[in-house]
Amino acid sequence: MIKSFIYLDEQKMYSLSSQIFEGITEYVLNESCSANEESESQKGPVGSGKILADVIRTSGKSSEKKFLHDYSFTLFERHLKQEHRILDLSSLSVELNSLRDSIDNFSFIKVKARAVFNDVNKITELFTEFNNLGEALAHMGTHQEALELKRQLDEVSNNPKYKETKARLEVEYKKVTNISKLAKDSGLYQDPKFMSNLSLLTKYGFSDQFEINQLCGDVIFTSCLKREFLREKEDLLVKKYSRKTEKEVVVFGVISQAFSTYEARKKSDHEYPNLKAGIKTLVEHLSDVENSISGKQENEIIIDPIAAYFEV
Repeated sequence: MIKSFIYLDEQKMYSLSSQIFEGITEYVLNESCSANEESESQKGPVGSGKILADVIRTSGKSSEKKFLHDYSFTLFERHLKQEHRILDLSSLSVELNSLRDSIDNFSFIKVKARAVFNDVNKITELFTEFNNLGEALAHMGTHQEALELKRQLDEVSNNPKYKETKARLEVEYKKVTNISKLAKDSGLYQDPKFMSNLSLLTKYGFSDQFEINQLCGDVIFTSCLKREFLREKEDLLVKKYSRKTEKEVVVFGVISQAFSTYEARKKSDHEYPNLKAGIKTLVEHLSDVENSISGKQENEIIIDPIAAYFEV
């Protein structure tokens, strides 16, 4: 099966595969040499025979080792599959209890399902600009109507016979140009402080995460991707495949969290003997706060992804 990669963490893959294959020795040595010569000539005064020339010569040579990343991953995945070390979940009917019993027998996991691309930066931006976007949408929705009313007002403004018509048009024009009220009436404007707090919580709880979420039966699979290993820009990825993909995405990685439940710290009134003990308690408080914002769900499995691709 040919793979169309959208994500590949080469560093993690080679770190693991070098342990399996006792080092990586295959690479392609690319050498490139370029030379460019430009000549611009101009004849001087008639009869002088003088030629002005400017010659620019550039030469560059580079040598680099390029691993065959995609093929290396194919070998890596094939070996793990032969060793029966991959939990392969390609079915949409994954049962929670069945998975709970078998997941501890595997270190690697492969999930094939439709996915949702969750870009926290976009969500934070939406919260930050929600009211501005709402007013812009409301404005666009009434723009043509406002222009038409303005035209009608200009026609009757200097004619005493249309006094009542003018008054009616002014009321309608004022209504369609009150953008803030239109946005609020349409649910496109929220309390600015509330939106600011939402933005703060997403920034703190999720940083700039880019996730792939997959729902297979009763189980949610979440994979946190490093943006630098995406094969394409996030916006282009969403544009091509939609934020909710129509095609099934394959995510291959390491199981990092599964069916563990978070235990909040028990309250204590003890005094701490030193600063170190106090800091440890502060870290526990921090864990409580983070869990309340972005904690893992009971039916959620967290994957440390190595690759994500479409099968073609």
